[in-house]
Amino acid sequence: MNRKTDITEDKLKELYINRKLSIYKIAEIFNVNPVTIHNRMREYGIPARSISEALKGRIPWNKGGHLSEKTKRKLSKIWKKIWRNQAFREKMVIRNKELSGRMKGDRNPMRKPEIREIVRRKMKGKLVGNKNPAKKLKSRRKISKALKGHEVPLVVRKKIAKSLVGRYAGELNPFYGKHHTEVTRKKSRLRAIKQLISGELKNKITSIELKMERELRKRNIYYTKQFPLLNRTVVDFYLPKHKIVIYCDGIFWHKSEWAEKEGVVEKDKKQTKFLSANGFKVFRFSEIEINSSVGKCINKVFKYVNAS
Repeated sequence: MNRKTDITEDKLKELYINRKLSIYKIAEIFNVNPVTIHNRMREYGIPARSISEALKGRIPWNKGGHLSEKTKRKLSKIWKKIWRNQAFREKMVIRNKELSGRMKGDRNPMRKPEIREIVRRKMKGKLVGNKNPAKKLKSRRKISKALKGHEVPLVVRKKIAKSLVGRYAGELNPFYGKHHTEVTRKKSRLRAIKQLISGELKNKITSIELKMERELRKRNIYYTKQFPLLNRTVVDFYLPKHKIVIYCDGIFWHKSEWAEKEGVVEKDKKQTKFLSANGFKVFRFSEIEINSSVGKCINKVFKYVNAS
């Protein structure tokens, strides 16, 4: 009996597709060369598995293994010698240019809406809640340690900035014209407040807040800074003895045309009204007032305390 004629389509499908055997294993069963099996598969129209499918479930031979210091030194010596070769360096430059350009422009599959939709469906729910590795403190510390001291070079930063110019402006921005719902805003606000309380979110103190803090200390006034109130707002300074709230408002972020346009001015008014309705006395000092005389700002607070 001819061994090659015994390789039928049904047998190949059973071994390769159903039992997931490799071409080399099947070749051993039929006692033929793997090339023969590969040719028969092409003849019968049996599609070959992808590399990821073929390697699925296999345990790498070097898993858990570590190179000895002697081997590391030996490899380092070999690679240093290789990189001294001018021809090799030129070859690597050409290769890197080819690799960097292979996903540019229309060659990038993510430019196609149907591919983006497939990726979106695959990723949906995969990094939500406890599935997100960044939820674990150990993972966050590991990432933080890896990035500590790392700085993106100025040349790279300029290159990224240049590539992004105009790409997300106006209607090109995927969030153009969209607004968060009140439920989403409330969730974001509560999350930020929790992070501030726990110390996870480090809020950088501004220069005007620093001046206000120095003046409060100078006058021996007990205060708490960056204090969350009523799950609605985080105030810059809170004087619990008199239920006094102090905000230090920067010109750009709270008083400019941008602030007016983005609804920050209206938001500040609502916060003041809400806190006042709940028994708090609110003082909002602008950047100009604080820089001009922070002492006069605190005098206004004293005047209110004495009057009440």
